[in-house]
Amino acid sequence: MKSKIFVYGACVLALVACNQEKQAPAAITPNSTDDQKFAYMLGTQMGEHAFGPLARQMGEYVNQNALIQGVRDMVKASKDTAFKVQLVQDTIGVINSHYSMIARERYEATRPDSATLATRDRIGIMAYTDSVQKTLPIKAADEGVTLPVKIEANTSMNVKFSYLVGMQLGNNFGNIGRQFNTEFEMAYFELGILDGAKKSLDSTFSLQMSKESLDSIGVRYRAKMDSLREEAIKKQREEEEKLKAEVAGLRGDTLVNGMPAKMNPAVKVTGVSYSGEKFGEFANRPLFVFYFSTTCPHCRHAAPEILAIADEFAKDGLTTLAVASGGNPKRGIRTFIDDLKWNDNIKVGWDEHRQFGELYSDGYVPKIYLVNPDGSYKLYGSIEREKDQIKEDIKALLGGKNVEWKIEPPAAPAAPAAPAPAAK
Repeated sequence: MKSKIFVYGACVLALVACNQEKQAPAAITPNSTDDQKFAYMLGTQMGEHAFGPLARQMGEYVNQNALIQGVRDMVKASKDTAFKVQLVQDTIGVINSHYSMIARERYEATRPDSATLATRDRIGIMAYTDSVQKTLPIKAADEGVTLPVKIEANTSMNVKFSYLVGMQLGNNFGNIGRQFNTEFEMAYFELGILDGAKKSLDSTFSLQMSKESLDSIGVRYRAKMDSLREEAIKKQREEEEKLKAEVAGLRGDTLVNGMPAKMNPAVKVTGVSYSGEKFGEFANRPLFVFYFSTTCPHCRHAAPEILAIADEFAKDGLTTLAVASGGNPKRGIRTFIDDLKWNDNIKVGWDEHRQFGELYSDGYVPKIYLVNPDGSYKLYGSIEREKDQIKEDIKALLGGKNVEWKIEPPAAPAAPAAPAPAAK
């Protein structure tokens, strides 16, 4: 079985985070634990990729120290929501665009011509592409960069890119640890990255674990992941049943489409930008609600419009509440708030107990609601298509007129067809 069971993905991603504390010396010895060996294995995989295929794809080597700094910052940010990584989203976007263009140009340079396509099979074409790619020049990484690395406005694109790649590696490392419910040791992960880099640049370099040992540790952790996944599925089913029981008493009267007729103030919504535990914190007032996920592109696209409406009507007495769905970690919600530059005109809560989504959503986001002081509400389909109508309804609501959600009742089942006349 191949040891590369956890694959480092595409390089140019928008991410966040870091730990500048000195790492304890690490080495793989006969006394090393399986967790230490696994962290080392992950590092070797990601290091080999970052200094091998990624360099060929992007046309330059990453700077080792900047990459390590990105790893440390990302891991630190995952543990400390107050800590900010050294690249803002706008800069990440510029880096992504720059290297995506380079990657496209290098890909086009490896495309076989029509004659090659006509005379080779799939394996032959792949071999041709690989051979051409290896002839393309690769720039050396910038020199003179020492730890700790500080990213500034005049920092080179190579160092910024290397830092971003490190953020991706740190994010992957943290995510894998969370999947295993284990905080793997950074020192062994970093050691693996550095050894993987050496192996990628020098095929004669020997890793601190043999291929057989890497394969073995991979098999054990694959089995462990399968077991954890089964436990997670079982737990999820139990939680779903528990949630259904919890919200049964909160549903109240229902509309013709089966949704609750009113938003119940007893529904749990955990405050993120405010202190509170119940939806009732915002009861008895005109309310504009945005239900979203931090990982949803449509939600991110709608967020500026939500802020614009909140800003426009806050002075007239409209309260805007954005509720992040239960699957979002609080750290991700705070990052979303910062990225979208939301202000105090939007109160941000978290559907931590998943009651709001279970009652008022169908599993899809975003959702936009106007809520009357008595808890009745209107659900809108799209901020883009219905923005003008939403604003008109807000003006009416602030003027004392409740919004009304006109729902078409489900169509009655068609009458059964008359039986065919009997043959004479």
